[in-house]
Amino acid sequence: MLKVKNVCCWDLEGPVSTLDFAAELSRLLNQKPILELQDFDFGALFEMLSEYDDYLIEIPGVKEELNIDDYQPGDTLRLVAPLYMSCFSDKELISLAEQNLGLLPGCTELMKILKKKWDIYIISTSYTHFANTVAKNLNIPQDHVFCTELDLNKAAKSFLNIKSDVNFLVKNIFQQFLTNDKKLSSVLENLNEFFWNKRESDYIKAMNQVQVRGGTRKELAVETISKETNVPISEIVALGDSITDINMLQRLKDEGGIAVSFNGNRFTVGRANVAITTVNNLGTLPIFEYKDSIESFLDLWEKNYNNFYTNPNDIPEELISKEIKNYFVKYQFVPEIENLKNKSNQELDLIIAKQKKMRKKVRGWAGNLG
Repeated sequence: MLKVKNVCCWDLEGPVSTLDFAAELSRLLNQKPILELQDFDFGALFEMLSEYDDYLIEIPGVKEELNIDDYQPGDTLRLVAPLYMSCFSDKELISLAEQNLGLLPGCTELMKILKKKWDIYIISTSYTHFANTVAKNLNIPQDHVFCTELDLNKAAKSFLNIKSDVNFLVKNIFQQFLTNDKKLSSVLENLNEFFWNKRESDYIKAMNQVQVRGGTRKELAVETISKETNVPISEIVALGDSITDINMLQRLKDEGGIAVSFNGNRFTVGRANVAITTVNNLGTLPIFEYKDSIESFLDLWEKNYNNFYTNPNDIPEELISKEIKNYFVKYQFVPEIENLKNKSNQELDLIIAKQKKMRKKVRGWAGNLG
């Protein structure tokens, strides 16, 4: 019988890179004279829109009320795209990506190891400039990357007189948000009006050129990969850490694949069947090594974890391969790996707290985003 090949799908920002590329771009916007908004903190603007994104996804009935059924988790990158279109060139974004990939410790080594036995795919909300640059650095083929297409050259030619719209968004709505101690509730009506009731504005026309690879579009990518590789979804491993990954993880969980919440948050822990909390990417190795006996591995790892979590030298020889143990000893860390299938709500809350803490430690300010 022909052996099924191994396929894994990685969210990019979180499980591979510590950066949130779009959030980093926003922090550069006040340096762009074209906007004449040097006095504003665009990083905080991005945080406001990220929180708004969570609101649109989480609160029942809001999308229907606003008539935006196609809105997906991670569409923050659609909301902010016109700002980047008016300020950056494609070449500039690729250059910024090359200057700082933000790869997690152990990432390059991990990908080299996995490539021997695994087909590696990236499924990311991130813009092409960042996703393709990271993939190239890790020797992952470009046709194995599913991400958000953003063609700035085309966008710049096709319209653009968004200055008055940007001024209103920043000087009115965002300023009101700041004045009200960053309470989203104080600007919800204004944001709803700006993004969904002014469909003829140049800003909205620009925004609607972008389709973000988040939510159900990540799930569709998994379906495509499954068809192209002839590997059933039940045999795939996927790793994610944020609200944009919920559909992808839930689909794998439902079909019996391995859905990993990697330094995640409440959005991913609830949709995954495995949680990995780790400072180093190599902490995921056991999941790949013991994919076919995952339940018994998780059981043994959790039962013995308290005996070795402070010192990788204490990991029993029979628990993981010598090769994996040597990596943990070399980099002096032990990942926490937990089966989410058999946990009480109280235990899940503890795992969420641990994952959030690690997410912030590893990702810095980007760890606060949904």
